[in-house]
Amino acid sequence: MKLKKAYLSLLALLVNLQEVLCSWGDSSPEYRSCKQRCVVANCTTETNLSKWKERQPISEYIIGWSCQEDCGYDCMWYSADIIYARHNKVPQYHGRWPFVRILGMQEPASVIFSVMNLLAHVYMIRWFVKVVPSSAPMYGVWVLNSVIAVNAWFWSSVFHTRDTFFTEMMDYFCAFSTVLCSLLAFVLRILVKSNEGLPKIFLFFLFILFYINHAYSMISVKFDYGYNMKVNVIVGGLNCICWLVWFYNNRKNGVYIRQGAYAVAALTVSVTLELLEFTPILWSIDSHALWHLVTSPLPILWYKFAAQDCLFLINQDSSPLPFKKSI
Repeated sequence: MKLKKAYLSLLALLVNLQEVLCSWGDSSPEYRSCKQRCVVANCTTETNLSKWKERQPISEYIIGWSCQEDCGYDCMWYSADIIYARHNKVPQYHGRWPFVRILGMQEPASVIFSVMNLLAHVYMIRWFVKVVPSSAPMYGVWVLNSVIAVNAWFWSSVFHTRDTFFTEMMDYFCAFSTVLCSLLAFVLRILVKSNEGLPKIFLFFLFILFYINHAYSMISVKFDYGYNMKVNVIVGGLNCICWLVWFYNNRKNGVYIRQGAYAVAALTVSVTLELLEFTPILWSIDSHALWHLVTSPLPILWYKFAAQDCLFLINQDSSPLPFKKSI
């Protein structure tokens, strides 16, 4: 019941995300007047723009920060000091807390923790293909699942490095692809004993069409943050419930079932970190970054479950085969 309430609170919080995209920090007169002066002084003539480019760090040039965006960054800190002195409260800008840029990265902690998740998936899939025969049931499903996860964490790293409409769109869509793929993996695991290939192919394309429709409506109709979050929460909640019920019903198959259950349960609980709201620690670590940090070791449990389950399916009449190699 508490977990359900937490999810409902999270949904309510994120559905209203679009309303806070223009925050009181970037709408303050201190911020706007500062940015206007900065843009006029540095970005309006070729001479001033050339001088600004000479001062720009190479890392920020490579990432692609513009002169106007740099003015916004400097004026964010300028106005934040004034607003804090006046109201004893740190304002948000464009729906985000102020983050210190490090080597051009907009949200350095989230970038580092996203890369940690990416590397965890890369390491574990390399381990997975060494210990599981390619002929094993579900082998291709878990490899596909891993490729999609690596792609999602790559775009998460890019998005937190520099937030643009394109990188935000890729982060959202690729994150949803991992949720949907996990649900697809569950359905295919349920049908693994079926010799009929047509239903599996039909379900596979049904999931693809659902994903394409979701992405198309977001791009061509309206980039609706609330709608996107509703779809993610519904599909993600259904995915977690299905897997947890399956783990409970198959708990006698072996100890490895617990590893999968722990991974899903930990991932489910970790979502509640998004409910936290605090000024970033060291102006880098916020609740979203902590969420990425907590999820980074979970692929170890999940891939160990997936590998052992594949071996279990190979030799279902006896206990699961031992791993050829350990991590």
